[in-house]
Amino acid sequence: MLESTKSITLTGKSTVNNQVIANFTANVFDDDAGNDTFNTFITNKELYDANKKVVRKDTQDFQNLVYNAQDEIANYADKTADKTNE
Repeated sequence: MLESTKSITLTGKSTVNNQVIANFTANVFDDDAGNDTFNTFITNKELYDANKKVVRKDTQDFQNLVYNAQDEIANYADKTADKTNE
């Protein structure tokens, strides 16, 4: 019998005037594959200090993408479980 897992990798960046201030990465796994991760890397401290509101909003927007991915994974896991219980 086939057993499968699903994971989603997300990447993003926060920019102002075409300059990258922060990079975001996240990995979302189904329940059996591992723990979700979410990372923020500040690439330019001076620009970050001058644009904290922008970066924080971008961080929240990215976090919302992660939440959506978690919901997608949960729905996938539920559907997979339903099929194996048939």
